[in-house]
Amino acid sequence: MKYKIIEFNPKEAPDDFWESYFEFTEANFRYHYPDNSMLNREAVIQRQKANIPNYYVKRWLAFTPEDKIVGWAGFGAITETSSEFKVNKHLCKLNIAVLHDYQRMGIGTSLLKVCVQEALSLNRTVIETGAEHDSGRAFLKKHGAELTIESAENRLELKDVDWTLMQTWVNEGPKRAEGVIIESFYECPEAILNEYCEMFTEALNMQPLGDSEFRSNIDGKLRRQTEQQYRDTGYTNYTLISREKDGKISGLTDFFYDSRDSYKILQNLTGVRPEFRGRGLGKWLKAKMILHIKDTYPDVERIITGNAEANAPMNSINKRMGFKKHKAAESYKFQVEETAKKLGI
Repeated sequence: MKYKIIEFNPKEAPDDFWESYFEFTEANFRYHYPDNSMLNREAVIQRQKANIPNYYVKRWLAFTPEDKIVGWAGFGAITETSSEFKVNKHLCKLNIAVLHDYQRMGIGTSLLKVCVQEALSLNRTVIETGAEHDSGRAFLKKHGAELTIESAENRLELKDVDWTLMQTWVNEGPKRAEGVIIESFYECPEAILNEYCEMFTEALNMQPLGDSEFRSNIDGKLRRQTEQQYRDTGYTNYTLISREKDGKISGLTDFFYDSRDSYKILQNLTGVRPEFRGRGLGKWLKAKMILHIKDTYPDVERIITGNAEANAPMNSINKRMGFKKHKAAESYKFQVEETAKKLGI
């Protein structure tokens, strides 16, 4: 089959382009997620056009001779302006999608080639990516990707929540962790910015990461840039933290919400520092958060989160809350030079 690969810049795309773009993305979405509500088009365009701070980003589309979009690839690499560059300067990321009826025609491989060429041009040695579907897993394994960690998307339907249990966890919190208080914010207060970034970084890196090579290193500047990105893309980011008697931050949890997709909340990170575990802080934070969601966002029907299969403590809390595994997901990595040789680059 004949096709062409063209670089795609969302900021330069004319208005009449987006209908063909959504014909592709929504067909792909319906095939893989037939029970999900369709993504909001306005939100998709906004996020495609938004600046991603400290990231080098490129995108490509695969077209048939009739100008039908049948494939997409996105590539990203942290730039030197980021506090995370030093520990991740050898890494980059990619995502590839090809319509089901056009798979096994070489389109995915061609998109992988342009991503690998981009990685070589930036002197990146490892590409990290993920897969949620059997076709993606087969593609990655075919091209020599190594499995780094197994995870899953877990979902909680609010109609199934035991609200009495959630209130019990909240009531038990101050009894088991005497002197601890819970604070909330949408944007991190300046007075605790550095400490919060340190805690957030620690929580990200103490998750089971398997053989993934990415490590977080959030500083105050990056946090403020990220908060601006949330605003630019229509997300509300809400955070709860626990503070010890001496004021030290001991735990956190946060979520993302977009009123244009008001039926769902995206639960992000939850973590408790090792020296403060064993007192129910994780349960307290998660229960207080879900009660806040119930009281503040009446249209929300579902909470979605992702967890490594090896993260037994968090999976235990989520199971007791009522989260159920929706689908498996894995992370993979490519060695750039080795992959380039296999692809004939």
